[in-house]
Amino acid sequence: MGISYFAITGDGERDCNEDCHGHACHGNTVTFAVSDGIGGQTGGAIASQMVLQMVRQHAQSMDRNDMLQNYQAIEREIRLRQQQHPEYRKMGATVAELRIDPVRQMAIWGHFGDSRIYWIRNGEIMAMTSDHSVVKSLAAAGLISEHEALLHAKKNVLLGAFGMAGDVEPEVLATPVYLADGDAFLLCTDGLWNCIPDRDILALRQASSTVEEWVRQLELQVKSSTLSDKDNYTALGVWVTASSHDRTVRPDWL
Repeated sequence: MGISYFAITGDGERDCNEDCHGHACHGNTVTFAVSDGIGGQTGGAIASQMVLQMVRQHAQSMDRNDMLQNYQAIEREIRLRQQQHPEYRKMGATVAELRIDPVRQMAIWGHFGDSRIYWIRNGEIMAMTSDHSVVKSLAAAGLISEHEALLHAKKNVLLGAFGMAGDVEPEVLATPVYLADGDAFLLCTDGLWNCIPDRDILALRQASSTVEEWVRQLELQVKSSTLSDKDNYTALGVWVTASSHDRTVRPDWL
């Protein structure tokens, strides 16, 4: 099984970029992740970098409990930084993490906050993470529509993320899923999905011949969006193929 990937990030209409993304390889496990920093120019960027550093260092298995334990460790580290540096007391970050074992042809993922993972197969969204946000909870309860959620005054208010007080905790898929030739994943921050409807994400996937083309087309959609005050955006695309000759992440690429 082969894995090809491509990532892109941008400032949007902000003065700096608090998003962070990366990948790692430990044994048979390949990990991809994105993180969106919270808490201002300095604190948010530092928090998202901390998340990616710990994900890359500890991405060792396909075990659900291993992922949850690492998220607990990330929470402790960010809390410690908040305590040691009062100027970072509001720092925080989201995460969307995908782990793939190409040998066993399986994937598992976790998330915290409103950074998303889409799993796409045969032109359909097989699964998508559920945002830990006020508007997502309102939409899930049937109180507002998905379209109204995009325009809601509290669309950026989170119910949970690293460094935040609250009852919401990180989520990890209960068990790994089996992969098939042609499966695609998109990991992205809210600056991307706020600008692009799910149907366009699917349409661009179907129209693209490579993962790089797909991700670059997504970025063009963000840049052409009429949405005001665009946030930082990050898109990390991962394609799975039956061929082992495709570009696969190796440790020396870290």
